[in-house]
Amino acid sequence: MAGMWCAVTGGRGFMARYLVATLLRSGDWRVRVVDLAPTVMLGAGEAEELLGAAIQDGRASYIQGDVRDLAQIAKAFEGVHVVFHTAAPDAINENFELHYSVNVEGTKNVVEACIMCKVKRLIYTSSSGVVFDGVHGLFDADESMPYPFKFVDAYTQTKAEGEKIVMKANGTTGLLTCCIRPGNIFGPGGKNIPILASSRIWKFMFILGNGKNYDDFVFVENVAHSHICAEKTLSSEEGAKIAGGQTYFITNMEPVNMWDFVSLVQEYLGYKRLFFLFDRLVP
Repeated sequence: MAGMWCAVTGGRGFMARYLVATLLRSGDWRVRVVDLAPTVMLGAGEAEELLGAAIQDGRASYIQGDVRDLAQIAKAFEGVHVVFHTAAPDAINENFELHYSVNVEGTKNVVEACIMCKVKRLIYTSSSGVVFDGVHGLFDADESMPYPFKFVDAYTQTKAEGEKIVMKANGTTGLLTCCIRPGNIFGPGGKNIPILASSRIWKFMFILGNGKNYDDFVFVENVAHSHICAEKTLSSEEGAKIAGGQTYFITNMEPVNMWDFVSLVQEYLGYKRLFFLFDRLVP
């Protein structure tokens, strides 16, 4: 049995389930899944079956934990070598207080708990949206791009604050940190792209603008893999010098027209869709 424990906060979230499954399949880790529910409720699918079997044979465990409660998180991190911090409220929720309490105060607690429990490495799941101002497109953007003067929503604003906390903590009492910035994550089981969620309710949508806006959509397994790569890089002395305290965009390197992407998903889901571009119907 693998000897080292890692913890995944928000471990029952969409991307986090793929990350947990990837960690278990590697055979290198025992995984502590940390989330809000009092007990784990397993669903259908290979990843869920894998987690269920791992809990049965001791390769995984589930613990109720809220990142807003330092005592709970410190208990969850006992004996843990690596923490993958993915916990966050739904991005489409515009409750600033909720986002701040989880993404900022909660991240402070995660860092403090890591230091208390002598965790070696912390990987933080952020978002590419932390550098988007809602006006200018992100074409050929790299990690040197500054945060915008004004953020588009509470989620990205507080995610950016969380990044700063994690980056500043790098090197604190032996803790190494790295931030991952995925684009819009998609894949089986995904419900976290707001426009796709709304497309399941409405049979038509209004396109504001010329309909030529592009975006980066990244497959969920690629995002999970990026977390594994970040951890492996930080685990070497040379890699820690390069990646420690840094942020990295994660993308499929295939920017696509947003509306074309939405159309493909809607067709796959069996919806007939109509897009209205200003006052002109687009078939």
